[in-house]
Amino acid sequence: MDVQSRHDASAKRAASARRGKAPQSDQNPDRQLCRWGGVAGLAGAALMLGAGAVVGVLGLPDASDVETLTDFADIKPGRIAENTLYLGALMMFALHTFVLYMLLKTAHPAAALFGTVTAAFGLVIMAASSLLHVATSPLANLYTDPATPPEDLQSIEYAWHGAQSVFDTMLATGVLLVPIGIILFGIAMWSAPAFGTRLTWLTLALGTVGAVGAAIAVGDPGSEFSAVSVLAIVTFYLSTGWRTFAMGKKESADLTDREPTPD
Repeated sequence: MDVQSRHDASAKRAASARRGKAPQSDQNPDRQLCRWGGVAGLAGAALMLGAGAVVGVLGLPDASDVETLTDFADIKPGRIAENTLYLGALMMFALHTFVLYMLLKTAHPAAALFGTVTAAFGLVIMAASSLLHVATSPLANLYTDPATPPEDLQSIEYAWHGAQSVFDTMLATGVLLVPIGIILFGIAMWSAPAFGTRLTWLTLALGTVGAVGAAIAVGDPGSEFSAVSVLAIVTFYLSTGWRTFAMGKKESADLTDREPTPD
């Protein structure tokens, strides 16, 4: 009886393979991607919110505030924690981005590829600007060193502003590119019904709001619109992370048999 059951199961798997479809099991690659990608997206959002919580709870000054230079010794642990959580969030977002590409490439190859490259490029640039304290800590230590001549303090402050401006430029570039990638992901989702119409519209809206906010911040560096773009990015990865994780729990999570969208 057991031999017959195993034979029947093998026959079903072989029939599925001949039809070009993977057997629906917990080892289905699409379901694994959905679960792992969902965890990455949700973890990234949690880490980003954690970075914000560190700033709020400890009352850390804005990175561009001169207090970051003059009182760095007092805020150093909090700043390191904030920057580390921020870097971890971006890493999780990048992993989730590539999972989205794997899930969407058969639905709309062009939009999935272009969205992935654009978003990933932006995330890499943002990650490069995450550990700001590594560049500014030596300047802060030199600024507060009693042995530093008073006439050198102004030069140190200028150098600190210069380093800060480089990191601000990378951040502005990243928050401009990632929302553009999000818009392209929204376009790809139109051809992937598994993501749902509401999530597709939300993705397009978040990408548009993020891109507009970042463009305003680029045109007016003193504005706070970059925060709007960051919030849109976090909301996107939180939403798609939750959806992909839920898809990984369903038997119908397999997207490999979807026909590519015609040009």
